[in-house]
Amino acid sequence: MSLPASDSAPPRASARTSPNEPGPATPGRRQFLATSAAATAAALTAPRAAGQLTTGNPLQVKPANCTTVPDTPTPARPDPQNASRVFSAAETVLAFRNHGMQAEFLREPLTPLGGHYLLIHFDVPHLEAKGYSVAIDGRVRNPTRLSLDDLKQRPTIKQVVTLECAGTGRSTLHPRAVYVPWFKEAMGQYQWTGTPLRPILEQAGLLDDAVEVLFTGWDTGIDLGVEHAFERSLPIKEALRDEVMLAWEHNGVPLLPQHGFPLRLVVPAWYGMASVKWLRAITVLNEPFRGVEQSKVYRYQQVKGEPGEPVTFKRVHSLITPPGMPDLITRQRFLAPGRVTLQGVAWSGAGRITRVEVSTDDAATWREATLVPVSEDRFAWTQWRIDWDAGPGEHILACRATDEAGDVQPVNPENRWNRQGMGVNGVQRVHVTVQGGIGASQSRVPSAAHVVVPGAEPVTVPGTVNTLAAQQS
Repeated sequence: MSLPASDSAPPRASARTSPNEPGPATPGRRQFLATSAAATAAALTAPRAAGQLTTGNPLQVKPANCTTVPDTPTPARPDPQNASRVFSAAETVLAFRNHGMQAEFLREPLTPLGGHYLLIHFDVPHLEAKGYSVAIDGRVRNPTRLSLDDLKQRPTIKQVVTLECAGTGRSTLHPRAVYVPWFKEAMGQYQWTGTPLRPILEQAGLLDDAVEVLFTGWDTGIDLGVEHAFERSLPIKEALRDEVMLAWEHNGVPLLPQHGFPLRLVVPAWYGMASVKWLRAITVLNEPFRGVEQSKVYRYQQVKGEPGEPVTFKRVHSLITPPGMPDLITRQRFLAPGRVTLQGVAWSGAGRITRVEVSTDDAATWREATLVPVSEDRFAWTQWRIDWDAGPGEHILACRATDEAGDVQPVNPENRWNRQGMGVNGVQRVHVTVQGGIGASQSRVPSAAHVVVPGAEPVTVPGTVNTLAAQQS
């Protein structure tokens, strides 16, 4: 299924990782690891346990028995945790509040409204469309206030955009950064409706000393011990890109409250923190913005206290739509032998995806998949497909993407290690058990329940059959 084309953005320069961004063997990281050398050495030298690949760090077999995450507010984020698979109560609350996308929706060109990932830094503000307006001021010649009705009278655009949290993949690292404990579910794809930002800024009249545009939301709270509104800035050249927009609808309906109602910013190429929700004001600055959410967090930081590099463009990434059926607790997949079509999606802040490779033997060998674009918009994900003859046994599936800038996903997520767990785009691995009889429970109603995992207690299957259900396709 394809979506209608909309105005395409012009090609952008490569979104390659900064050459100054260190990998896992940097002096800064060695210094951190030295503080817990014995535990870390044991974790990194242990054999990889395939069953942990989809839910935890494969390099850590036995987790430590505690965390150092405090129960009360502190002026600093906790240090990364050697207990990579032990999560504190605070992180668990964050995980329930900020949910990821259900992976089965990767089959769709657009994510259903309730399925898109959420990251809400503070509280969802109570706002109404009636009387709403956004204030545009600062280093401009013509300060103005635009109501939602005013914005809707302006030229309208629709764009399909993959949004991804900068913290995706955080929990695949060791040591693991503390914040929302994302694995590979922090993304989604909506078709956004709104108006381009550039004409609004041009009509406001940018002064010659303008260097950044600050976007302030209505949501306020405390982070790093400082009360502030959530706000982020963009360099002038980024704010003036044609695809940057103010959006009031997703998938054809008004924004849900948790997604920024009544108005939000959408910055297609950047990680999700740049797309400020519940937009209150746009302020043009003549100096770089140094707020908490800009200068202290969302940084590629290797050593505690260093400023680090800012998180900006999305790195190339891809995911697999999990085949077969899941085990409830572990989400490990079970599949019947035979030919199956593996599928998934890939995206990048650099624009289009040029290649996706798939492995069914834990990244030992790779085959190239067929790309299936779902939209002509440059920042929509591309679906991919490949056939696989699934033989009985244990298999580790993996996929890696290449974008038009030539960037390729790293096989090892540790190559993206950083203290805040940002931009971790190591290839996803999915553990699949292929065995006969999987799927037989769907053959009748009541279901033909049968033992799959050795040692499970069998259940009694009722003799009464719902024959009408058997006639359903």
